[in-house]
Amino acid sequence: MKDDFVSKVRFAIVEHAMLRGEKRVCAALSGGADSVSLLRALCELSGELGAEITACHLNHGLRGEESDGDERFCRDLCERLDVPFYSKKIAVSELAQKHESTEEAARRARYAFFEEALEHFGSGVLATAHNANDNAETVLLNITRGTGLLGLCGIPPVRELGASGKLVIRPLLYITRGEVEEYLGGLGQRYVTDKTNLLEDYTRNKLRRRVLPELENINPSVAGVIGRMTDNLREDSVFLEELADKALIETRKGMGWNAASISALPQPIKARVVRKILLQGGVEPSALRIDTAISLLSERSARFNPCKNRYFTIRKGICFVEKVEQHYRNKL
Repeated sequence: MKDDFVSKVRFAIVEHAMLRGEKRVCAALSGGADSVSLLRALCELSGELGAEITACHLNHGLRGEESDGDERFCRDLCERLDVPFYSKKIAVSELAQKHESTEEAARRARYAFFEEALEHFGSGVLATAHNANDNAETVLLNITRGTGLLGLCGIPPVRELGASGKLVIRPLLYITRGEVEEYLGGLGQRYVTDKTNLLEDYTRNKLRRRVLPELENINPSVAGVIGRMTDNLREDSVFLEELADKALIETRKGMGWNAASISALPQPIKARVVRKILLQGGVEPSALRIDTAISLLSERSARFNPCKNRYFTIRKGICFVEKVEQHYRNKL
C-alpha cells in the first residue's frame, strides 16, 4: 500500500506538471491525517523530484490548548523528519470582518499566511492536502448552493496563489481518505484529529458524515467517479474560458467593450465575458450581478451599481466598469 500511495502522489505531480522547475516545495501541515500523509510522501519523493521539502503551520487559536498541541505535534514531526518548519499563531476570531463568518476569516488568514511562508522559504509552490473525498464534498456542496460549470469542476489540481504567480498544488487529489489512513497505518505514523470536523454544525461536515457515506453505499468508488467527472468538466471549462478571452479581445472598443457584440454571443461565452469585465473592474462577479449586466447589454445607455463605488455602465453602446466615489451627507 505504501508504494501504491507514493506512486499515486508521483503520478499526480507529473501528470499536472505541478512543480514546474521549482526546487523547493512547502507543505501546508495541519497535523491531520491528510497533511501528514502528504508530508511523508513528499519527503519520500524529494530525492527523485530534486526538490527540498519544507512545511508551514498556522495556529488559528480557535481551540485553545488543542490548537497549541497541534502546533507542537507539527513542529516535532518536522524535527524528526529533518524538514524546515515555519509557524505562526493568530487570533482568527478577532480578524472576522463585518458580515464575515469565522470560517471565512480563517480561510482568508490561512492563505495570507501561506504567501508569507512561501516568502520565508523562498519557494514558489505550496502543497495542500485536499484529497478525492474533499473534491467530492466540494462538488456536492456547490450543487446544494446552486452552481454553474465552474462549481462542478471541483478543486483544481493546480492554481495560482493570489496575484503572486506562486502555485498551490494538490498531489493527493486522486487519493481517498481511506487510502490516506491505510498509508499512515502502514507507516505507524500518528496524526492529530480536529474534533470540530466531527461536529455536524457545518454543512460540509454533514455532507462528509451523512451524504457521502450513503453515496458510497451505492458506489464505493464514488469519490473517484466524481474526480474523473471534474477532470472532464475542467477541460470543457478551460475551452470556454479560452473562447471568452478571444471574444473579450474581439469586442474591445476603446476603453470598454461593444455591448451589442457581447449581447450577440452564445450565452456560455457571454456570461464569461461579462464575468471577466466585472472582475477587471474590481467587482466580485456573483450570478446575480452577471445576469443584471447581461440584461442591460441591449441598451445604448444604462447603469447599475453592483457594489460600493463601482458601476457597470453602458454609454453610447460601450460597456465598462467605472469607479465613482459615493459621498453621503449626514442628516441633522
